[in-house]
Amino acid sequence: MPVIEAKPEKPQSIERQDRLDEKLMKPGKYEVTPEDIFTVELYLKKTDRRWILCNPNDKNVIKEEVVFRMWGYDEMVNLKKMATNYDPLKRIHMVDHDTLNRLKIQRLMVSWTFDKDNPRLRIYHVNGVLTDEGWQAFTRLQANLCSYIIERMNLVFDFNG
Repeated sequence: MPVIEAKPEKPQSIERQDRLDEKLMKPGKYEVTPEDIFTVELYLKKTDRRWILCNPNDKNVIKEEVVFRMWGYDEMVNLKKMATNYDPLKRIHMVDHDTLNRLKIQRLMVSWTFDKDNPRLRIYHVNGVLTDEGWQAFTRLQANLCSYIIERMNLVFDFNG
């Protein structure tokens, strides 16, 4: 008798949008979804040809907003891995926080209102990631505004504050 060997089927990859449990029941309490966003608000006033951050109750204040989406645990781990370098002299892994902040902005920033009055500050996304031109637009802001946005962003991402 001839022996017939069965070929094992390749396991099919299950993508996130094809999950049956999510079709039956939407994400519940404590789950992060792509719709979860937060906004960093900046209140600005021009003084001596520079923009300063001020109190929202001051007169002649311009309000700007930067919108970020929340990250999930897997995305957090991947971004931190991408920003980690090994130092062979000290024999430790070190997180480069400047690289991590850039990755957070490029991957998690959804929109901002700085482009309404300045078309050179328009940002674009490709496959959900901010383009290099968008990053350049971010770096065109005054350093105090960039620092404030990064500080408030990290406050939410790291401490949910």
